[in-house]
Amino acid sequence: MPELPEVETLARDLRPHLIGRTIVRAQVYWTRTIAFPGARAFAQQIRQHQIQQITRRGKYLIFHLHGTAPRVWLVHLRMTGGFYLTPPHTARDAHTHVIMQLDDGTELRFRDPRKFGRMWLVENPQRVVGALGPEPLEISAADFCARLAQRRGRLKPLLLDQTFVAGIGNIYADEALWYARLHPLRRVESLTRAECGRLHRAIRHVLTRAIALGGTSIDVMYRRVNGMSGGFTESLRAFDREERPCRRCGTPIQKIVVGQRGTHFCPTCQRLAP
Repeated sequence: MPELPEVETLARDLRPHLIGRTIVRAQVYWTRTIAFPGARAFAQQIRQHQIQQITRRGKYLIFHLHGTAPRVWLVHLRMTGGFYLTPPHTARDAHTHVIMQLDDGTELRFRDPRKFGRMWLVENPQRVVGALGPEPLEISAADFCARLAQRRGRLKPLLLDQTFVAGIGNIYADEALWYARLHPLRRVESLTRAECGRLHRAIRHVLTRAIALGGTSIDVMYRRVNGMSGGFTESLRAFDREERPCRRCGTPIQKIVVGQRGTHFCPTCQRLAP
């Protein structure tokens, strides 16, 4: 958390407030938040840059800046990072680690209780996101199945591999596998062409639906810019539903650990044997 739908929601929420705004000052209160080029250089170099565009790549939020030298500001929220907007001179809480003062007096603040979130200020974003796989909402079924055919191992860890496809995390991997009726421990090389196509459709369905509903809020850590929770929480079919009845067959959802990640599935709908 946050995953592709939450980052996409954040980008959409921020655009009306930030496009065209200029960063007049940056303050960094937790230096390790800045992965590159270092907290002091980051604060100096980002000043007087105008935010021209806000996009997303995988789980990365990307601010395209224009100033004395074009820069790209990338943010990975990790587990608990998020942005919010405040009036000037609002008291800073202990978990707010970066503050951007904008030319209209508004402050864009980065809050991250677990302190795992990271930021980069670079000239070429490929330096940060170059190794990511294709976007799951852009890759065709044929290309997706071709990429699957080149891999081996268990299905759930592969979906979490950001070099395979970018943006899927624990929540949406579990949800997509439930919709595709595939066990998370199923061997990738055992999938039929039909099952591959079913998984591709399931991924697209889950991510598209989650974006439309503003992402998923399992706890208080993820909130939209306006403070609202993500609306996909009520639509979950597998994730975080341990011992609750499967919404397809009524069998209690089980939870196991796969690749050190809690994994939820229906043992009736998602059998291990093909």
